[in-house]
Amino acid sequence: MSTEIKDSTFHGPTFDYQAMVFEDQALANSGDTVSDEFLLPQTMGGTQINIVAGAAGCATGAGETLVISVATADVSGGTFDNVIFSKTIPASQTFAAGEMITSFLPPREVLEAYCKLTITSDFDATGQQVSTFMVGAAHS
Repeated sequence: MSTEIKDSTFHGPTFDYQAMVFEDQALANSGDTVSDEFLLPQTMGGTQINIVAGAAGCATGAGETLVISVATADVSGGTFDNVIFSKTIPASQTFAAGEMITSFLPPREVLEAYCKLTITSDFDATGQQVSTFMVGAAHS
């Protein structure tokens, strides 16, 4: 059975619906927003994870930051204690709907395919939204 192809809401790459990790996900009030477990396919060129501002946009105010991280586990339901990516979005940043916040192209050497994405806010970020999806990309 085929899967729905998501239109390019973000005016970027086309991807199928199964590649969505978050869709217009509201962030937490001073805490962690954690995705469901997802598989990070290691295709020929690689899979890039794109984190973009959701429909309501995303911003950090003065003295406010977001930390975006990806952790892996070797089995489904594992401990997700191997952080393979972490990026801090500094204070006073504003991202319009669909604007790229950050992206991550995992190296081919990542052996664990089960992942969770965590976005940690140190402020009340309930009015902020993110969408996250995976696209095929080539390693340089």
